[in-house]
Amino acid sequence: MVTEIWWVDMERLRRVLLVEDNDAHALLIQRIFEENGSAWSVSRVSNLADALRFLDENKNSLPDVVIADYSLPDGTGLDLTGSAGSPEDVGFPLIILTGVGSEKLAVQTMKSGAMDYVVKSPDDLRHLPSTVSRILKEWETLMERRRTEMEIAKCVSDLEADKLNLDEFMDKISQDLGEAISTIKETNSKIKERLGNNIDEETLNDLYRIESAAERAGMLTEKLFEYLLPLYFDSSLVKIYMQNLEELKRRNASER
Repeated sequence: MVTEIWWVDMERLRRVLLVEDNDAHALLIQRIFEENGSAWSVSRVSNLADALRFLDENKNSLPDVVIADYSLPDGTGLDLTGSAGSPEDVGFPLIILTGVGSEKLAVQTMKSGAMDYVVKSPDDLRHLPSTVSRILKEWETLMERRRTEMEIAKCVSDLEADKLNLDEFMDKISQDLGEAISTIKETNSKIKERLGNNIDEETLNDLYRIESAAERAGMLTEKLFEYLLPLYFDSSLVKIYMQNLEELKRRNASER
């Protein structure tokens, strides 16, 4: 069963899913959000199964943040992360509530993909709305980085595809030019054979010039693809994009 309590002002409505089996704790948290005076919509479920069902039914419009008690009747709040290892893989920002804080739980929380955990002390609960606001800002930063990573990855993919297409195009040109040069040489040889001893000196010189020009054209074609191809496609761009992508991933990992 899902219960909803709304507090609305002129700000954008921010949706919170509260997973808490203790009625007194749930009521306290709802009152804290109410007293905060911001635009919150709090939906509450009391167990893991209902939370998973709620997320599945709203997978196209997930809540802005999920606040889940660590100890639930049918599991733990961390079970909401599935097999994720990062907040982005979880798919939504998750905050874990716990009755007693511990370093072990803190490490477990972060490794599971939750973004923070809050001890159920009066002071920490009183600051829960500001904690959620901070987490939402961090989530926006993570999503922006994820979008940037995807854009860079797409650029790399597009550049590699363009290079492949260009390679095929240049191979076709090289093949056509090679065939044209071969045809010129073969035709030149046939003319000399056909004329035989009847060929005059001027015609013979012309045929030699044609043969020499064909040879130079072949050499120039090789140099064209050896030296001018980078002007059409600079493969260093792929390296730059890949370096930027790896740097974003390292920075993201170091800040978790």
